[in-house]
Amino acid sequence: ALWAAAYDEEANPLLALEERTLRPLLPDLQGKSALDLACGTGRWLGILLRRGAASVVGVDFCGPMLAQAASKPGIRGRLVRADCEALPFRSEAADLAICSFALGYLPTLAGFATGLAQIIRPGAQVFLSDLHPSAYERGWHRSFRTGTGVVEILSYCHSIERVCGELRAHGFEQLRIAEPDFGEPEREIFRARGKAHLFDEVIGKPAIWVAQFQRARNSVLD
Repeated sequence: ALWAAAYDEEANPLLALEERTLRPLLPDLQGKSALDLACGTGRWLGILLRRGAASVVGVDFCGPMLAQAASKPGIRGRLVRADCEALPFRSEAADLAICSFALGYLPTLAGFATGLAQIIRPGAQVFLSDLHPSAYERGWHRSFRTGTGVVEILSYCHSIERVCGELRAHGFEQLRIAEPDFGEPEREIFRARGKAHLFDEVIGKPAIWVAQFQRARNSVLD
């Protein structure tokens, strides 16, 4: 509940970098159905709707996050409370899925990949993002700020190779991997948050990864 209340309060350079990297990769969404898995407060739902998706659904296990999402224009009624390892959708229900900065909250990936393969249509695209493993090695942690201090969140570091291997094993073709570092668009966010001194330390080092997959049209799972 604390994180849900704080999530949208401050600009986040990681989210800005992700959007800058991922938005240009999105396909034409006119007439398409899209899922946002671990949707949080609905950031990507709004983007997908503005890109023309005919149907969007956000899934998250956290009730307070969904409540925040439901307060945003056009999103109420498009939300489902569920575990991303037990997705409550019929087979081949979506033309596109996004899972943003959430795989690190799963101790294992097999359940997520299995469910994803079931709900995504053959030929549909999947976009995943998360904190870069090298950022963990540099001591970065998932945390958020409240009025009383900083709260660190338990998470797991999955290598990019492990994520990609799991998706390939479940019938997905790997189309693209990006490992971007912060750039000038994120400098102002660092400054506004009182961390301008940290920007020069992290520039040139991968901060996140973004992966694009497509469910094989002739998957061994079909």
